[in-house]
Amino acid sequence: MTYNVIVLYPNNDDSKFDLKYYLDTHMPLVQSSWKTDGLESWKVNEFKPGPDGSKPQYSIGATLTFTSQDHAGKAMTGEKAPKIFGDIPNFTNSQPILIAGEQVGSS
Repeated sequence: MTYNVIVLYPNNDDSKFDLKYYLDTHMPLVQSSWKTDGLESWKVNEFKPGPDGSKPQYSIGATLTFTSQDHAGKAMTGEKAPKIFGDIPNFTNSQPILIAGEQVGSS
């Protein structure tokens, strides 16, 4: 069963986020670094106001799909992780929130 790590970037009034850098530089770095650690794919969502016009709590969310929880753990704590986490200040001034879990259903 695949394992997803979801990275959420807060949408605070003082938050800055360079989406172009994130898509063109950071995510390719993530892919090339963690592909050998079981990263199968990634997806990025840009959150917009809800149907009622309310501001979203997060501006960006990335879903990283790994082959297993073990692989995700090894990637997040392995030798390539400091380079990836060290790149965060190049595209945002916000601290990301990570949540993770095993996929239990889909259509």
